[in-house]
Amino acid sequence: MKHSSNASQTNNTTHGSRHYANQEEFPRRRRWPRVVLGILAAVLVAMAVVGVLVFISARGVVNRAHDALTQANTLEHSMLDGNADEMRNTADQLRGSVKDIRDEVHSPLWTAATLIPFVGHDLYNAQVVTDSAYDLTENALVPFTEGVAGIPLADLVQEHSVNTGMLASMRDAVVSVAPVVVRNADQINALTPGVIGRVNTLVDELKAPMEAAKVVLGDADRTFTFLLNSLGDGGQTRTYIILAQTNAEIRAGGGFPGSVGLMRVTDGNATLEDFHSVSDVQGLAHDHGFRAAVGQDELAAFEDPFATDAAACTYTPDFTRTGQVAREFWENAYGAPIDGALAMDPVFLQRMLELTGGVTAPDGTVVDGSNAAEELMSGVYWRYGYDEDGGALEDQFFNSVAHESFSRLLDAMGDFKLDTFSKLWRAIELSGKDHRFGVWMTDGTNEQFIRDLGLDGALVHDQAHPELGVYANDNTWAKLCWYLDIWADVAGGTRNADGSTTYDVTAHFKNTISENDATSAPDYITGYNPWKRSKGDLLETIYIMAPDGATISDYEVHQDTPIPADKVIPEIEYNKQCTLYGCDTRVSHINIEPGGDTTATFKLTIPAGVDAKPTVRTSPLCHE
Repeated sequence: MKHSSNASQTNNTTHGSRHYANQEEFPRRRRWPRVVLGILAAVLVAMAVVGVLVFISARGVVNRAHDALTQANTLEHSMLDGNADEMRNTADQLRGSVKDIRDEVHSPLWTAATLIPFVGHDLYNAQVVTDSAYDLTENALVPFTEGVAGIPLADLVQEHSVNTGMLASMRDAVVSVAPVVVRNADQINALTPGVIGRVNTLVDELKAPMEAAKVVLGDADRTFTFLLNSLGDGGQTRTYIILAQTNAEIRAGGGFPGSVGLMRVTDGNATLEDFHSVSDVQGLAHDHGFRAAVGQDELAAFEDPFATDAAACTYTPDFTRTGQVAREFWENAYGAPIDGALAMDPVFLQRMLELTGGVTAPDGTVVDGSNAAEELMSGVYWRYGYDEDGGALEDQFFNSVAHESFSRLLDAMGDFKLDTFSKLWRAIELSGKDHRFGVWMTDGTNEQFIRDLGLDGALVHDQAHPELGVYANDNTWAKLCWYLDIWADVAGGTRNADGSTTYDVTAHFKNTISENDATSAPDYITGYNPWKRSKGDLLETIYIMAPDGATISDYEVHQDTPIPADKVIPEIEYNKQCTLYGCDTRVSHINIEPGGDTTATFKLTIPAGVDAKPTVRTSPLCHE
């Protein structure tokens, strides 16, 4: 019995132990979420405390940033005045302020705050920005102020004149600090957005000027060589023609170059002569029996006017060829050697006038950053039509606005405020990308520099980055292209057995004018081509230009409405194939009624090994 009793006790104990163990297990399992929640709560409280402290710290940083900004403004004025002592003292104060800010945002408190979800990335961005600010101040700005101490930078550009001697004296100082600017531009541009809008805005505002500075200073010594050479340093004279285009009469490379100006630069002193009509150049060249040197492929695509008409130099989408042909016409007409060509359209002028302020045309019209494109490509034609003096009022309007606008641009070049320079560069860079501003130089080294800046307007000949060209040369004898829209739809590619890729493409050419507006418009707007089907009908020669190595097949043009037999031009080939600048090209003559959309459909086959989908470049339109 004792044995049984012991056994029973043992069993009871065993069962009791198991029961006790189970009682312990359940509380533990229920307790660990509490522990985790407690830890999370503690972390969140810690984050909140850190956040509050960072906020308090950030307010102090902001105050010191205001001090630094004041010092920077003082330094800017002293640099412009050439006050060497004030420059050194202020630069030293600025260095101290920026160092304090950098040290604060790298304190253990801020570093811990970078671990906070969501906002931590923003605080990290702030640390990178302050690191760059300190590096730029310590290793670029302070040494630069020493290098240019006593040189009044305000005198560098005055009244269309660049002091090339002063520019040359600054060369060593700029070249020595350029690597610092470049490395910090790379650091700033590598930052990705966070969630705090003000921090993102700060980073975005820094990226553009830093990138602009990098472009200019990426090879500072080369930049100075270009500037001094193109400005006629050493008593040399450089002469440039300026083509003011109107996209209301569209061209493959921009617009009809109705106004032409001349700028001479000697030792940095620029003289801007009056703009005048391209017909003056054409008249002299015609009297001389002049014919420009053009390629057989260009003749096949653009026909004889490209060689015989000065106004046809923008027929080509390649601005390097526009510059060369324009130079030939000018030199033949006037016998003056040309060192380069610049081209601009009204959208570019509008971007410039937004920064520099408006100009007043001879008829009292204020042309500024809000209306330049519309006034120069539409408004003036609605006001004057084709006046009794053969377009003299329009020519006077264009020539005056072009001259004053370019003069304002030269004035703006002399503003050394970083913000102004940044905005100016961004407008120029954008206008180079969308082919509203182009520069061509006869000197090969200078031209390569312009190409590296992206301002040369050349075609892309890179199979790895295919560019499909969709261009138009107006044949309406009008200013109706204010209402022309061009775009292309490129469908998803199909991989072929040989590794090439074929895309289905539809290129659109749409006439947006209404029947009512076409009816009431002056004939000078709607045009005089006798083959028009109606007053609002647009006639365009279009060019579909395949990327390098690509081919076009199954090409068809779909007129918005069929062309009546009596409006079919007998002496032209409506659709033809040619090779232009080494690229497979289709040339077609189309009509577009008001509201109509004439299309060209085709298959575009990109060679094997190219995975990039082709981008589309069109003629620059009247609207952005």
